[in-house]
Amino acid sequence: MVHSLADHALTYVLKLGLLYRDGFGDRALLERITTSIETFTPARPAGDVVMRYAGAAKSVRGGEVRLATFASPAPTPMPAECRTARVQIWTPAREPNGAVCILLASTGDEGFRWREGLARRLLAQGIGSVILENPYYGSRRPRGQRGPVLRTVVDQFAMNTAMVDEARALLGWIRESGRLGGVTGYSQGGFMAAFAAAFVDFPVVVVPRAAGTQAAPVLTEWALRRAVHWPSLARESGGVAEARAELARHLSVVDLTRHPAPVAPELATVLVARHDRVFPEHTGRALHRHWPGSELVVSNASHVTSALLNDDVHARAVVAAFRRADGVRHSVAPASHAERARIVVRAPSTAMLAGVT
Repeated sequence: MVHSLADHALTYVLKLGLLYRDGFGDRALLERITTSIETFTPARPAGDVVMRYAGAAKSVRGGEVRLATFASPAPTPMPAECRTARVQIWTPAREPNGAVCILLASTGDEGFRWREGLARRLLAQGIGSVILENPYYGSRRPRGQRGPVLRTVVDQFAMNTAMVDEARALLGWIRESGRLGGVTGYSQGGFMAAFAAAFVDFPVVVVPRAAGTQAAPVLTEWALRRAVHWPSLARESGGVAEARAELARHLSVVDLTRHPAPVAPELATVLVARHDRVFPEHTGRALHRHWPGSELVVSNASHVTSALLNDDVHARAVVAAFRRADGVRHSVAPASHAERARIVVRAPSTAMLAGVT
């Protein structure tokens, strides 16, 4: 009962229609970004990360944490305020050169605080973290934007494609340092983590949580559609129905089933919540089926209660995935895009966690 009530409350808040009050934005740029997404492959250059450390490391239980910045390698056009990426780097006292997981932001998650709890849990298990602040959020918020609320559809596409490219570059940076990389996130962060893992040509751990395979129904059919300011889009499209169709057309390219599974899908764990109304359970299961050999964890939660109460489940899934990676860390050669496209989906394995609240 509490799960349904929590997501009903979320649905009520979303009726405010905060997103895209300035409409679609530059339609020519939107078409360019949409077209570029259709051509994404693991062979696409990820760019380099040159860390600039800010101040001394701070001691925390089990290790240390340090702030750093780097120039975003994302080719997507973004405002100048978005171009400098900011990260928190958590390094465990033991196994400091071992596993490192990138933690990506959910919708509206500015700064680092929301993900620090997960970073602390991973640190206790000897796993480091890199918490990435999204472009368009926090210190990377463009001038004129109020809080984390994106003003246009173009901003949404620019933010998400940059998230993927920055995560890909960070995975390369981790690998070049001789460590095993991974990427995870919740909702938006989990969805973009899945894309980042699919677009590198080496094995990585990936744990998408409360995510799925497709973007279009999330914003046009399911609960999050209420967060869209449809009158603003309708003014540009000729009506609400036309606006919904146009948004769905652009979002249709954001679909993981268009792309092969990651190089080592057995290092993936997909976390879904049985009562989720934002990314319904079936879309997470579809991702699990698309990634042969991945693990599936199902919690008895909703989108909201999973976010608030299931960090321990999330941490355990990340830790377990890194442990599975021990056998492939140095044994899996990079596969070409053509080789990965020939992967045959086999019957998935399932690990169920029932009754988690």
